[in-house]
Amino acid sequence: WLKAYQEKQIELIRRSENKESPSKPHADDLDALIYMILLDADISSNTMLEYLYRDRVKLSAYGKAVFGVALHKQKQDEKLAMILQNLGQFLVRDKENQSAFLQLPEGNAWWNWHGSDTEANAWYLKLLSRTDPKGEVAPALAKYLLNNRKHATYWKSTRDTSYCIEALAEFFKASGEDKPDMTVEIL
Repeated sequence: WLKAYQEKQIELIRRSENKESPSKPHADDLDALIYMILLDADISSNTMLEYLYRDRVKLSAYGKAVFGVALHKQKQDEKLAMILQNLGQFLVRDKENQSAFLQLPEGNAWWNWHGSDTEANAWYLKLLSRTDPKGEVAPALAKYLLNNRKHATYWKSTRDTSYCIEALAEFFKASGEDKPDMTVEIL
C-alpha cells in the first residue's frame, strides 16, 4: 500500500509539472515519512528522492529530519549535509541550561502531526545520533528533551513520548552514554 501510495504521489507531482489536473505541487511531509519507511523495506525511489530534495524548503522541520534519516540510510552525504544545514537554521542554543532545540518557524502547522515541536526535536536527535552523536548539539538536544517532559515523566502524548524515548535511546547508544564507567547501587 505504501509503495502504491508513493507511486501515486509521484504521478501527481509529475502532473503538476505538466499543469494537468488532478495534481500536487510539491513533495510533502507525508511523502518524506513514507519514503523513509519504504527504505526500511529496501524499497527506494530515485524519483521521490529527487522531488523531496528539490522541495525540501517546503518540508517542515519534522519532515526535513525524517528525510535526513532516509538520506543517511542511503549514504547521500551531499544531500544530507544540505538538510542538516537547513535544519541548523532553526537551532536555538541555551548556554545557561546547556541545551539546544529547534525553534519551529512562524506559521508552523502545530495542529498536524508534522507540526509537533517535540517530535521534530526527537527526529532531529535521531538524525544527529547517526551523523554527529559526539558533537555539541546532540547532547544539548537530549538535555532539552529530558528537561521538557510534563511532570518529569512524559511529553505531550504517548506518540511523542515514544519518539522521544526512541531518540534518547539511539543517542545514548551512539554517544557511548550506555557504557558508563561507574558503579551505582540502588536501594
